[in-house]
Amino acid sequence: LAARAGDHRNDPELEGYTPASGPGKWIPTPPAFANPQTPFLRFVTPFGYDDPARFRPHAPPALDRRTYTADYHEMKDIGRATDTSRTAEQSATALFWSPSASALWNANIRSVASSMDLLTAARFEAIGIAAVMNSLIACWDAKYTYMFWRPVTAIQAGDGDGNDKTDGDQTWTPFITTPSHPEYPAAHTTVGAGALGFYTVWFKTDRFPLAFTGNAGTVPHYTSVDEVEEEEGNARVWGGMHWRHSTEVGAALGRRVGRYTARHLLRR
Repeated sequence: LAARAGDHRNDPELEGYTPASGPGKWIPTPPAFANPQTPFLRFVTPFGYDDPARFRPHAPPALDRRTYTADYHEMKDIGRATDTSRTAEQSATALFWSPSASALWNANIRSVASSMDLLTAARFEAIGIAAVMNSLIACWDAKYTYMFWRPVTAIQAGDGDGNDKTDGDQTWTPFITTPSHPEYPAAHTTVGAGALGFYTVWFKTDRFPLAFTGNAGTVPHYTSVDEVEEEEGNARVWGGMHWRHSTEVGAALGRRVGRYTARHLLRR
């Protein structure tokens, strides 16, 4: 506790947030149009290193780039609430991964640790949850640096984004309610890959059995890191909350943070 004093965890929540507007810029999203969620996280000192921006990814794609255009068209169809090509299985996957990323992965870390002896479990949980927290901090640093807009804002304003290949739809809404923070990168894939990055260092492999409890009490079983990362990324697109590119950048960011955290803290 003494070592964490002054880590910025209790700084005012709106510090570092400046409202913005215009194409590409995040604004509060419907239905609540709530204030941004925990923007102070971008300033919190990570566990095991000092700079929250150490792993900051590149900026999101410009609105006239091919990557953004492709993501826009995928989202406009499969992520919408109704009249979509999304299958029942895809909808169920989106709902499964809909709870808080940190809550899901902290619970999974504790579940994996439950079969270990007490001392090993304590070390496993401490380093694993540090990897989750560091991934959140890195994600929030990028989110509030780039302030990229959510699909629900972008698609409703598509006719005014300067891209003649993105037709807007003012009635578009996502399958799952959009969280109240900027879009880029995706927090779920960042945090998930952070935890999985820690697992790969701890277990010295990226292939191991993993049972995961998500929403609605279902417990699917996975056999590899790639399998989990792919499903979690798909879930955020199918839920209508994140562009495909953002989920991929989040996974790459989380991997770097999780592995670094594990390798650094495991030496102690």
